[in-house]
Amino acid sequence: MQFINIHNHNKQCTNLALINLFPEDVAAIEETKFYSVGIHPWEVSKIDIDEQINTIKKAASLKNVLAIGEIGLDKLHSNFDLQKDVFLKQINIAKEVEKPIIIHCVKAFSELLEILKTEKLKIPVIIHRYSGNITIAGELLKFGCYLSFGHELFNTKSKTPKVFKKLPLENIFLETDDAEITIEAVYKKAAEIKNVTVTEINEKILSNFNICF
Repeated sequence: MQFINIHNHNKQCTNLALINLFPEDVAAIEETKFYSVGIHPWEVSKIDIDEQINTIKKAASLKNVLAIGEIGLDKLHSNFDLQKDVFLKQINIAKEVEKPIIIHCVKAFSELLEILKTEKLKIPVIIHRYSGNITIAGELLKFGCYLSFGHELFNTKSKTPKVFKKLPLENIFLETDDAEITIEAVYKKAAEIKNVTVTEINEKILSNFNICF
């Protein structure tokens, strides 16, 4: 059984994974692997934005660059207005090439929801490493968003497992992100929380993947 890993930082990953790359890493793209490329909100004040936006535009046309990401908003880091500007620029690239976006969002869901309302996106939107509450999740689902979960599913002190249990599988992805855990373990834990088989989880996420990509 092959497991889709929607967001992963391990460039050597052998599963069906979207490997996350920053623009400066696009030279490492291999034809046999799949990628997302984007400017992380933490990086916006450290880079030549115009240069990296142009790099993303070029990379976005490659067949095995399946998504623009991770991109987004993070209120725990500075230059929030600049983050938003760079985020919108990358959304426009995704709209042009009609590819999904993979979003990093920390304590900025009200701003994200406003952007989703304004942009009226027709491309798939995936919120990676979702850790918000069930109310925010419900608002995101109204826009057709997919929510991706990873190692937080193992944290019994977190609200994340309870939120995950309540969400429809039609809006779910699973990931490893940068955690030292296998995607197989994440699928097993997700199946346990949902009280379904790993095969059922796998089939539904494969369906979600085919719809998005």
